[in-house]
Amino acid sequence: MAGNHPGVPGLGDAPFNAGGRRSARPGAGREVDDDDNGLGDDEVHGRALVLASVARDARLNKKFLLLITLSAAIATLGLLQSSTAVVIGAMLVSPLLGPIMGIGFGLATLESNLIKRSLVTMAAGMAVAILVAMFLIWLSPIRDVTLELRARTQPTLLDLGVAVVGGIAGVYAIMRKLSGVMVGVAIATALVPPLSTVGFGLATGRFDFALGAALLFLTNTLAIAFAATIVARINKFGPSLTPQHTAMQVAGILTTLGILSIPLALTLNSLAGEVRARSIVQTELRSLLDENDRVDSLNVRMERDAIAIDGVVLVDRYAAKLDMQLAAKVHGELDRNVRVSIVQLRQQTNAAVQVEEQLNRRLATLERREEDSRAILAGLTVGELLPRERVLIDAQARRVIVQRDREAEGEQVAAAIDRIMASVQAGYPQWLIQNGDLTAAKTPAAEPATTE
Repeated sequence: MAGNHPGVPGLGDAPFNAGGRRSARPGAGREVDDDDNGLGDDEVHGRALVLASVARDARLNKKFLLLITLSAAIATLGLLQSSTAVVIGAMLVSPLLGPIMGIGFGLATLESNLIKRSLVTMAAGMAVAILVAMFLIWLSPIRDVTLELRARTQPTLLDLGVAVVGGIAGVYAIMRKLSGVMVGVAIATALVPPLSTVGFGLATGRFDFALGAALLFLTNTLAIAFAATIVARINKFGPSLTPQHTAMQVAGILTTLGILSIPLALTLNSLAGEVRARSIVQTELRSLLDENDRVDSLNVRMERDAIAIDGVVLVDRYAAKLDMQLAAKVHGELDRNVRVSIVQLRQQTNAAVQVEEQLNRRLATLERREEDSRAILAGLTVGELLPRERVLIDAQARRVIVQRDREAEGEQVAAAIDRIMASVQAGYPQWLIQNGDLTAAKTPAAEPATTE
């Protein structure tokens, strides 16, 4: 059953029928059709404009292809960088909400042309997004699994709920022309990031990632489309449809969502089991450790019918049976096979930390004294007035002895050496720099006191 939509390419050539109503205002001598069920011309015309807008946004054109290409590129780079802000930016650029809303409104009014157009546009957008993601990942040297990628591989019933509520908000925004609400819907219902994750899984051979992300995209798409269908019917889009049509629509939507809910419920149950298992493991491990012991890292994984536990703990004393005791306790709580591999590292006590700090300070002091001794030696032997072998340095005692023969030096050389020693001594007052005993150093004669 297809309605006619003037001015909307691809939806018919006859006057537009908004689910049983003509969009044109009645002229002189014309009256509203009998099937209008009491709706005024303005309401009929308003619904026609909404459907025309939805059909326009569902078109496959250059603008759509450009936006989906850019959105896929942004999403892929954001996923590889594990950048939430970049991924959100990709959601805002994505034009996929247009064809999804087209599917929803098309189902509400049973407009076959609108449904076909939206499906073609959706298929083209999906293909472009996946191919762009695969190409960028093929070029990228980074192919690690990030948190952003992993977050889109395990959809649950919670994601279905978000998509349904988002679809309702999206239809309301379209009908009330609230562009700001559509921005929020685009962010809440991720569409392009799952497609980029599918491309990542196909490009890297991680087909479990591709399958999980594809399920998330399918969940969001169907939930939004069906929510749009329900809200559109509530707002009397397609009022000419018979009760049998409505019953078929409701049955089809409920059946599809019911089938889709099965894997989502299984995933949610698995995630809930992992959360519970991790909580139990943390509690039991804490009970087996001493008060001062610390858990450095802990990883709990569900492997079919078993639980794998890996981690690192910092302990004061090594516990030989820690793995066995933890496995027994967790098995008793969860009644599942448990594999435990806990690495125990000896942590430093306060006394050991103090000793290490003292040793570090001592080493730093010795290093400073060694640097001072080299600088003093270089200062005393400048100009080669003093041979290096005549300078004896005791770095530990911070003492320097200069072996001199003042008679052999001569008066001018001796005075120059005295000045050098005095200058070095002034630069390092914590050191003691003195003459040695090759010859006894002469004490300068005291100048006679003068009286005025």
